[in-house]
Amino acid sequence: MTIGRSSTTCLAVGLAMTLGACAGTTPGATFTSTSAGEVGFMDDAGGTWMDGSGGMWMDATGVVRMGGPGGMRMGLQATDVARMSQQHIVAHLALGDSLEIALSRLGERAQSAPVREFAQRMVTEHAAHLQMGMQLAQQAGITPVMAPMDTMELQMASRMMTRLGTAPQGQGFDRQFMGAEVMMHRHMLNDLRLMQPQATGAVRQLIDQTIPIVEQHLAQAQTIWRTLGGGMGMGQGRGAGGTAGAHSGHASP
Repeated sequence: MTIGRSSTTCLAVGLAMTLGACAGTTPGATFTSTSAGEVGFMDDAGGTWMDGSGGMWMDATGVVRMGGPGGMRMGLQATDVARMSQQHIVAHLALGDSLEIALSRLGERAQSAPVREFAQRMVTEHAAHLQMGMQLAQQAGITPVMAPMDTMELQMASRMMTRLGTAPQGQGFDRQFMGAEVMMHRHMLNDLRLMQPQATGAVRQLIDQTIPIVEQHLAQAQTIWRTLGGGMGMGQGRGAGGTAGAHSGHASP
């Protein structure tokens, strides 16, 4: 398999896959429950706590901050991207696909058929994209190398998946899972747009081809998420069969 030509990328993929099995509690996270007993996930226009109050926060554009909306920005920034080589960019893309695959495998627990179908499609399509990217890199003579900031991507995904792993099965889980899918694709799209001007040759071509696919995935994830009552702020209804969010200052999932 092409991935095996890069030990660093193999390590990233292996780490990403193991995250799907995490079901413990993130150290130091303070979870805030709704009246329905689930952890609040996202307000469509604002953002979300990714792990618990006081932890990582992601805004509606996919930017991650530590400690809340006004906290220190985490992950890729323009100054980081300016130092990225094509090897770093390919590795970052591979890591993004691997983390999305690990997250989507949690969707097997969903009760909603559209949620399960979306999750399975994300596993299939991101696995295919991962392999395509590695093949393209091999043909271009590029050996993927993880950049230091990629450790934040692993931490971010670990927190999201730990949170989902402790959520009870039911409509609340389905809504939270789709909220996580919206988050993941928003973040992925933000990173792709940041890296696009830095990428050259075959790597730029890969990013140009990937952006509309991620945009499509995001639009589909948002549609399913909203049918489950996601994207509603405090005090708003869930929609058919839902419950109103009622917890301390955070948006409902």
